[in-house]
Amino acid sequence: MATETNKKTGISTEIDAIREDIQKLQNDLKDMFHSVGEQSKEKLQESKQKLEAAIKSLQGQAAEKFDEVYDSLREHSQDAVKKSRKQIEERPLTAVFIAFAAGILFDRLIGRR
Repeated sequence: MATETNKKTGISTEIDAIREDIQKLQNDLKDMFHSVGEQSKEKLQESKQKLEAAIKSLQGQAAEKFDEVYDSLREHSQDAVKKSRKQIEERPLTAVFIAFAAGILFDRLIGRR
């Protein structure tokens, strides 16, 4: 009987030790998942900041390119206006006839509809 009691006590002690180990394992897993979750949040935050920086950079580059194209277009259009004025000053009758012909052509195109 004493041996049986000792065996039961020994088994009970081992079961309690296994329960404690399982509890420790559960706590360790919770801590690990929490740590992984925190690291993921940090990584996501870093990625978000990198993406925001890249977007701002691209916006800046696009704005610069737009300004360049706008300036170039404005410059070319001013040149075209100057050349047109010069042509009109040099050949005023030709300019009047061209304008007249363009008006007739425009009227016929609109008149067909």
